[in-house]
Amino acid sequence: MKNIITSSVVAISLAVTAGVAKAADFDAEQAIQGLVVSGEIDKWTGYTFLTNANGNTNPENDDYLSSGISGRLSLPLGDMLSVQMDGDLEYTSNSFDDNGSDDTFKHSFQFGAHFSARDPSRGLIGIFGAAGLGTGDDSSADGKKSFIAVGGEVQGYFGDKTLYVQGGYIDSADLDGAENDALHDAFFVRGVARWFLTPDSRLQAEVSYVDGDQDDDDISQTIIEWGGRYDWVLPGLPLIGDTPIYIGYRGARFDNDDSSGTDDGAYTEHTVMVGTVYHFGGSNRQEFDRTGATLNLPNFGRWVWSGEALD
Repeated sequence: MKNIITSSVVAISLAVTAGVAKAADFDAEQAIQGLVVSGEIDKWTGYTFLTNANGNTNPENDDYLSSGISGRLSLPLGDMLSVQMDGDLEYTSNSFDDNGSDDTFKHSFQFGAHFSARDPSRGLIGIFGAAGLGTGDDSSADGKKSFIAVGGEVQGYFGDKTLYVQGGYIDSADLDGAENDALHDAFFVRGVARWFLTPDSRLQAEVSYVDGDQDDDDISQTIIEWGGRYDWVLPGLPLIGDTPIYIGYRGARFDNDDSSGTDDGAYTEHTVMVGTVYHFGGSNRQEFDRTGATLNLPNFGRWVWSGEALD
């Protein structure tokens, strides 16, 4: 399965890169001159609930409030090269429960960096790395999973649409260094599609697939994650003026497959959210998408910690 994922990442990347080479330039009104210093802050709050738990998975707390904040900064290194730095934090109402809630995610944070070459009228190709922590259950080492992730990414720009593909490798462990229940030795592929209805409004859809191991016995674990969001601008609000806002949904199915049948577990997670995002660099969202800090990463901390809930 991991060989299939790796081959898929390469094939998709080559297909997108080939499409990028044929992509049409923007209309003259929205012509983009080059890369700019840019940044973004994205803040959301929402509600998460779990469904379809089976096997040995039995979360004690199957619904809770959740929130997240992300910051990104992109710096051009010439006409086409740039480096972007990320910071992401996600936390839930369980984060403030000192006693913990068995098999329930609490919070995660991660730091990432991207190095890429980009033609704002055609597309981007680059590499990324990330490290961080996912936490659940309690404050012991068993409840905290550290991780590293590396991979590659490509974007293709097709008029008012952007296609974005990532693929890479994740490894993780408990804070004491043991693999234990953390998702580890995993490969993933992620696809994102963005459609700009106007220069400042967009629809986005994405899907990810993860295949790795869980537990000291290297039980196979898979994750399928999907989601969507709609961004637009609320005009002329009192005191604060025009305000960017979005609504979104994220779903995920976490599943392990123990061939002995004694350690199977699975559950589905749903999160609905509302948020706001502010950026500098680029006169509108579509221009920012092609020149600014719009590379991002999935929440690796949630992924690696999910092995704890499945065990």
